[in-house]
Amino acid sequence: MKKQLIFTAILTISFTVLNSAAFAYSTRETTTVPYLVSSTQSPQTRWSNVRHTFRIQIPETSSAVSQVKVILSPGVTVKNDITVHERSGKEIATNSNVGDDAVIINFTEPLKSTNEIEIDMNKVILSRLHRNPWSYRIKTKLADTETELDLGVAQIRNFQR
Repeated sequence: MKKQLIFTAILTISFTVLNSAAFAYSTRETTTVPYLVSSTQSPQTRWSNVRHTFRIQIPETSSAVSQVKVILSPGVTVKNDITVHERSGKEIATNSNVGDDAVIINFTEPLKSTNEIEIDMNKVILSRLHRNPWSYRIKTKLADTETELDLGVAQIRNFQR
C-alpha cells in the first residue's frame, strides 16, 4: 500500500514538473476585422418593452464598415428607433431598415477605425411566450467587399421578477 502511494505521488510530481506551461494569446489584439464586444438589456427586468444594446469593436487595421445587420430572434419585434454612437457619445449618422426578421443599419459614411460603436435598439418588444435567452446573429459588411462577415451571436438573458 505504501509503495503504491509513493509511486502515485512520484508520478504526479513528475508529470507536474515535466509538463510545460501553456501560453494563450489574445486574438482580438491582432485581429483585422470587427468583432462583437458585448450585449445588454435595459432595464434588466422581464418587461415587454426594453432596449437592447450591442457594442462592436472596429480595430485600427480593419477596413471601413458600411453596414451592420442584426438578425432577430423569434418573439422579438423592433420598432424603427435605432441609434448608433461612438463610445464617447457622439452620434453616428445612419439609415436603418427594420424588417420582421432583421434590422439593417447602413452608415452614411463608412466607419473607419473608431474604438467602439454602440447600437441601441430603443424600442424592443419581447413576446411573453418565449422564455429563452434572446439570441441575435450580428453580421457586418466592409466597404471594400460585398460579402458579409459574421461577428457572432449576441445573447441577452431574461431576468425573472
